[in-house]
Formats: sequence, C-alpha cells, structure tokens
Amino acid sequence: MLMGMLRRIIAVTAMCACVPFVAESAGANATVGDVRTSESDAVEAKMREYGLVDISELDATICVELKYATADNFVGKNMYGGLRKAFFRPEIARAIVAVQRELKRIDSRYSLVIYDAARPQSAQRTMYDMVRGTLKQRYVAKPARGGHHNFGIAVDLSILYDGKPVDMGSGFDTFTEVSHIDNEVWLLRKGLITRAAYDNRRLLRRLMRAQGFTTYKREWWHFQKYDINYARRRFKLLSF
Repeated sequence: MLMGMLRRIIAVTAMCACVPFVAESAGANATVGDVRTSESDAVEAKMREYGLVDISELDATICVELKYATADNFVGKNMYGGLRKAFFRPEIARAIVAVQRELKRIDSRYSLVIYDAARPQSAQRTMYDMVRGTLKQRYVAKPARGGHHNFGIAVDLSILYDGKPVDMGSGFDTFTEVSHIDNEVWLLRKGLITRAAYDNRRLLRRLMRAQGFTTYKREWWHFQKYDINYARRRFKLLSF
C-alpha cells in the first residue's frame, strides 16, 4: 500500500537546477565574480552576526536553490547578488533538518529543496518597490516592519525525488489560485492540479506541521514559525 501511495506521489517535472555555485573567475568576468563573492561574503557575515546559521552546515543533503539569487522569480530580477546559502534562526534550521530526516526515512531518494530563507531588509525593500500598486503587492510584506523572512523564521521549499522536483501543481512564485492551499479539493476536482500534486502538497505540509511550522494559504511553498508580532518583539529585523 505504501509503495502504491509513493507511486502516486512521485510525479516529477524538469530537472532541478540545484548545483553548487562557482563564482566566475576567468578573463573579463573575473572582476564581476570577485565583486559578487565579496558581496555575498559580507551578507553571510551579517547573517551570522544576527545569530543565523547556514543550514548546509547542519545537513549538507538539503538542496539550496535560492530563487531570489537568480532571475527565476516573480519579479524577474536577482535581488540577492552572489548569496547562495540559506540562513535561518538556529531552531528553524534544526526543525527543517528534522523534516529532511523524516522525508528520507520515507524514501532515501527524497530531499527538500529550499527556494528562500532569511531575507535582508534591503532585498525586501527592492521586492516591495517592484510590486507596489500591483495585484502582487499583497504577497509581499512591507519592508519597514518586515515579514517572517526578514527575521529568519520562514522558509520557501519543495520536495525533490532523485534530484528532480515533484509535481506541486504550480511553480514557485506562481501567484494564482492554483498555488493556494485552501481550495485544493476544488482544484483537484476541476483538474487544475493532479492527484500527485495534491498528495505531494499534503505530504510536505504534514511533515512541516509536525515540526511546528504554520502555512500561508496563498503559497503552498511557504512555511513559518512564530506570530509576526511576537517575532517583531523578540527577534532582530535583518536591517541590512
């Protein structure tokens, strides 16, 4: 029965682009690569200064593919420069590692892939300015006070199988009703998502909720901990 369920769940799409980042270092591109590396080193140092940890230092099997370090996101712009590491508050990182362990206990060919992690306030400001006055504005927290990502207590992620992303019904940063989680039975009945996508979303939510994460109804990929008002009182906004 378990194998039958897994066969339904394991529906894959395009190959994952999760590969180690190598800075450009030759010819005319050397200066660009050096600048990006220097900038990312400075951001990483700031993340650590704020008490955040690089999740790959806790579990190197978790794939990290920061979408906002590329143009493959809803604003179509790299907002993270050369940053390629996913930083979180320590307890958040440990909880994600626990999810990875449980996922691999189900099937060792599974893995989490992280699309976004802690986000500096400067990147939040850039993102908000690009969607201000549009329908997408509701998906982006105002930079002045910050959202969950700006405190290192949120993660955007999905599941890989044999290195390939499983079917989730929509891509990351697809801001339409197909990405919502409060209408999935309707989406399934209408044929807007597959049974595999429905099951994959439920699997991810079950594992994340077991570690104390809560969801955001408009984004199947987004999980967070702590009430935002509590976070603003207790944690440092990533104001850099």
